[in-house]
Amino acid sequence: MRGYSNIIMFSIITFLLVSCAPTAQKKNRKQSEMKSVFYLLADVITVEKNLVTMRVEKPTLFEGDLKLALQLAQGIIDNSYFLEGKETNLNQSRAKVIRIIGNDILLEILEKAHSFTPGEKVRIFLEKKIIAIKDFEVIMGRNKEVAKYVQEDVTTALVNSGQFNVVERLKLKSVLEELELSQTGVIDSKNAKQVGKLLGADVILTGTLAATGEQWNVNLRMVNTETGLITVAINKVAPLHELKAESFRNIENIDSKFEDTTSGLAGWIIGTKFERRTGKGGFQKVYIDDEQGAKGAKGCIAMQFKLGSERIEKNIQTRIRNRLKRDLSNYSEIKFEIKASKDITVRFHLTDGEKGSAQEENWYRLIPVTRDWKEIRIPFHSLSLATGKAQKLGTNQILELKYIEKIEWIVDDHHVKPGIEGIIWLDEISFY
Repeated sequence: MRGYSNIIMFSIITFLLVSCAPTAQKKNRKQSEMKSVFYLLADVITVEKNLVTMRVEKPTLFEGDLKLALQLAQGIIDNSYFLEGKETNLNQSRAKVIRIIGNDILLEILEKAHSFTPGEKVRIFLEKKIIAIKDFEVIMGRNKEVAKYVQEDVTTALVNSGQFNVVERLKLKSVLEELELSQTGVIDSKNAKQVGKLLGADVILTGTLAATGEQWNVNLRMVNTETGLITVAINKVAPLHELKAESFRNIENIDSKFEDTTSGLAGWIIGTKFERRTGKGGFQKVYIDDEQGAKGAKGCIAMQFKLGSERIEKNIQTRIRNRLKRDLSNYSEIKFEIKASKDITVRFHLTDGEKGSAQEENWYRLIPVTRDWKEIRIPFHSLSLATGKAQKLGTNQILELKYIEKIEWIVDDHHVKPGIEGIIWLDEISFY
């Protein structure tokens, strides 16, 4: 009887823990309006030996009033469930896609015998495809940043749909440079196959945006690397106000899994800079260190640096920076792991803006960094404001978490001596 009572008590406690889950987690589950699809239902239309024609039922993955990026993502997904020349599973039989016309698909059954008959309802199973997304371009209009925001939102939607793995942006850039396509931007039938082969990509996506009148005109093209042909062209329009910079603020937790860079390292500024901001003789090199990470991981973001001996601009500084515009109003603090090649003071930096204003404020906190990985937690309310700049600009001097412009980890000559050099490693970044 006592054992039975313990079971009842355990059940009650479990129920209370689940029902009292953090509000943010409940909200995230509720906000999810995307369906997961692993197979599509289809009706057999005709059968001629091993050639079978199917009419596929395509679901709507995104529900509700969709912004432009989700409309584009839905179109991409609809038109890439199946690609000509690729193989798939039809029930238990392996089949090759021969031709696609709308929702009708001609398949070649690769087995010697099959039992498909007209009128039969079958399942066509889906496999994740690898997509390479070339940087979108604004070909008409002043706001060039819009292309980046649309691309990032489309990329996020494609990954979250479960239908795609995205080629790392740096790998795509490297291949385009190798094939001397980075300047021309032209991807024709021949070089599409080359790009696909070098990257292992099934699809290449390109996109342009043009501001015409009171609207943005967006054109996307999907190239099947198997055939080298454009499988579909997608055109959507959106009001100018929908694609303002403040409309594209990421509300998800920061992507800090540097072991897997398929997300394109959204917002992280990778590369090398010499002098100017880093000072005379100074430099910084921000890169992905794939040999180490916090908590035994094999990957983190790192910065090799040297502060210059003299100022060329106002300050001498080097920095790891993330420029993805964010809405952090659902979070109250940031946590990360950090270490350095020598004991040093690093300035954590959060930059916010105000609605309807181009002015920015700088909020900061100094961090002592040692040679060992150390977890740092910084409540946003504990950040100090750089009051001199704020007073000069006349900003509201309120931390606007809804309008975060950038996040940085800075080494500068205010807190360390000019001429110092070393390496900083950063990993396991997340908001709470």
